[in-house]
Amino acid sequence: MSLKKYFLSIYRTMNFVSTERVWTALLADADFQVVDGLPKKDILIIAPHPDDEIFACSGALLKASENQKIKIVYIFSGDRKSHSPLAIEREEESKKAVALLAGPNQVFFRLSNNSLVPESKISELANIIVKFNPGIIMMPRFFSMNSDHVEAAKAAIESLKVAKINGFDLKKISIWLYGIWSPLSHFNRLLEFDWSKKEKAMEKFLSQHKDRNYIKAIKSLDEYYGEIYGLAKPAEAFFALPADLLLKVSKEKK
Repeated sequence: MSLKKYFLSIYRTMNFVSTERVWTALLADADFQVVDGLPKKDILIIAPHPDDEIFACSGALLKASENQKIKIVYIFSGDRKSHSPLAIEREEESKKAVALLAGPNQVFFRLSNNSLVPESKISELANIIVKFNPGIIMMPRFFSMNSDHVEAAKAAIESLKVAKINGFDLKKISIWLYGIWSPLSHFNRLLEFDWSKKEKAMEKFLSQHKDRNYIKAIKSLDEYYGEIYGLAKPAEAFFALPADLLLKVSKEKK
């Protein structure tokens, strides 16, 4: 990444941090619910890398009904090169993992890690939103120490803006923001699930477990969410809000 792109990425990260502080201060306690399942709507998941969809959202996907359509869009390849052996391995691992869930459709943009999402891919993502017409979009929260997670969140918001400009009605879309491998400081949805099934999906990412025990880490996180609220099972946490409101608060300044 060039020096110019590096500083631009840092600027965008800090801007998103400011944004998150604005809307979390306003909405942190809004409409808190412990839910046993997802609303009966089609689901689009925007994932920074192959494995983020499983680590963050597979418990929720296990609750999806057979009649719900699910599509996952992966922004980055998972490596500094788009088609490196590691990137290809992670993509194949992701395919094996989601096959254990509700059989979602997968779209891989394969951008190199630590890069910026070009306008062409934002337009492509906007077209996917319009054609797929989801009722729920799950996307990363704004703040993360991982620049790819932040860039993926930005791309999701920009694509929603493009879809709206092109006449797409966002009013029926609910955004579910998720954390990946760190806890959400603010959330208003807790969803219980069967950990053993999520663990089987996570086990498919052999490349990622070589350096860190992600299964142990994610299990601890999900058990924390369940235990702290007195639930019988682990839980995944989300911050749900209307798509129009997300676009509004993304414009707010610190």
